[in-house]
Amino acid sequence: MKLMTYNILNGGGDRLGLIAKIINESSPDFLTINEANGFDENHNKKLKDLSHATNMPYYHLALSGEYDYHVAVLSKLPLKHIDELHPMMRAGISVVLDSDIGEISIIGAHLTPYSESLRLPEINLLITNQRGHANRILMGDMNSLSKNDNYSHSIVQYFNEPQLKQFTKNENLQFEIIEAIEASDYVDAAVELGRQSENTLPASSNKDIAHANTRLDYIFVSPSLKSKLAGYSVIKNELTEQASDHYPVLVELRLRSMQ
Repeated sequence: MKLMTYNILNGGGDRLGLIAKIINESSPDFLTINEANGFDENHNKKLKDLSHATNMPYYHLALSGEYDYHVAVLSKLPLKHIDELHPMMRAGISVVLDSDIGEISIIGAHLTPYSESLRLPEINLLITNQRGHANRILMGDMNSLSKNDNYSHSIVQYFNEPQLKQFTKNENLQFEIIEAIEASDYVDAAVELGRQSENTLPASSNKDIAHANTRLDYIFVSPSLKSKLAGYSVIKNELTEQASDHYPVLVELRLRSMQ
């Protein structure tokens, strides 16, 4: 089973064809789209077009709590149960899939970029939603740094004012969100497979030269799925350099055939 999370930058604009091509080259079974701006317009036309272009017939869209930063999930597998998670400044979607190993709970989410303190109630909401599920996957743009990535304090000099508020407090880097996730019995797929040094942004299409290399896009799994982690990659090529400011993240789980 392949899982992908992709922040497509302001709804993709005229890059949606390129984005669909990138998705098809990896052929994920389940996809989280962050910044699905405009996907609700014209009866979800952009979402339906992407579903058709990527052969992912099952989908759902959660509207952003502020502005237009919606979250969409698309799947090749039927969505047995769907919850939109509120309140969130961006958005989150919780779904349940059937599999040969039992139900799998998957959350696709986009946490607020403003500050760690504002993200804490959001991540607690997501974690609470998945309690009671043995098989859990939590994925998306967490807008947070991980202590496992061994950032040098000197990275702070590359932050602009919004990024200082997003990632620091009293000039110190903040790691509470990712620590809270891991403390709630989740495994960071990148760390487990030794790939946490790979940044997920900025791609070359990001014109913000103040944005330092960071890993903000994550896929976490429950301990029950840890031994099934078979691959992790941040997809970097000529297409992904131009399609968004974030790179897509892909994780493969070695499961038996899905129903």
